Amino acid sequence: KNIQAAHNAARQTLTTSLKRMKKDFDLRGILRRPFNKGEIVYLLDTAVLKGKCRKLCRPWKGPAVIVEKISSSLFRVQLRKSMFVVNHDRMKRCKDRSLPDWIIRWLENPDGAQTAATDDQKVYCLCRKPWQGRFMIQCDGCDEWYHGTCVDITPSEALNIDEYHCQRCRPHQ
Repeated sequence: KNIQAAHNAARQTLTTSLKRMKKDFDLRGILRRPFNKGEIVYLLDTAVLKGKCRKLCRPWKGPAVIVEKISSSLFRVQLRKSMFVVNHDRMKRCKDRSLPDWIIRWLENPDGAQTAATDDQKVYCLCRKPWQGRFMIQCDGCDEWYHGTCVDITPSEALNIDEYHCQRCRPHQ
């Protein structure tokens, strides 16, 4: 009976402390990281690729630009040639002194880049269908956008591609 009573007391204390920790994390997470459109951030990369040692890979990818604030904790982020929807707890501010050229161009004209990236009427890809909120990747050769599913590339694979070239732009072997 004593062991049972101790077990019940421990379970009750654990439940209470879990609720308190969740409340503290939720408050701290949103209040500490108020991200806005146009900020430069790094993205946490938890994907493990076959054949690579996780310990030797960089944990943060980027820099990236916040293109849109969807909610207080969700953001649409552009990482070089691909777009992602990311939670605020998987981002950290970029404090680099020098930024890549594509970020500088985006910061100079964010509205032009935004309308081109979110235009639902424009057709893309081999399938000639609109964006529809799906993952897309841009070819570095011809600057054409492709749906990830149409070219067999997942969002986690896209994080590790330095330069993507479509079938037309690849050197023929």
